[in-house]
Amino acid sequence: MKASVEKDGTKRMEQYKIKIVKKNDACTAEYEIGDVFEITGTWYGGVHIMGKSGVPVSLDKEEYEELKNEEEEKRDIREGDIVRHFKREWVSQDTTNYMYKVLTFAKHTETGERLVIYQALYAPFAVCARPYGMFMGKVDKEKYPDVKQKYRFEKVEV
Repeated sequence: MKASVEKDGTKRMEQYKIKIVKKNDACTAEYEIGDVFEITGTWYGGVHIMGKSGVPVSLDKEEYEELKNEEEEKRDIREGDIVRHFKREWVSQDTTNYMYKVLTFAKHTETGERLVIYQALYAPFAVCARPYGMFMGKVDKEKYPDVKQKYRFEKVEV
């Protein structure tokens, strides 16, 4: 939580939110990968949240990432989701070109960078890895000024 001062001088506590990216305790039903929670407190190794049933849960740092804003929370992409790349705008919508299935999220062994592992839904059905920040990033409007899609990959509602 972070204190901010309003224009009228009052203090307001902002609630930080986190998104679960790894589940260290496979037996718990209190949280799943992709779930979003408000932080109720911190400890030297991570954060505290209230689990799905209202039970306090302590999470290790590698189990979550802080959400930057509400827009990122709304762009919740999970394992198994179907996404489209912005270049799909340039091909026939009757094909599956530039359509992908998110297989999982991984961590680079050397740098710790979060990666998205995804598979093309068109031949030769390549399995690819891309840094999470790039995968979730916005389309470069200087390089692609005519593209309508806002983000590089966007979830397809099925």
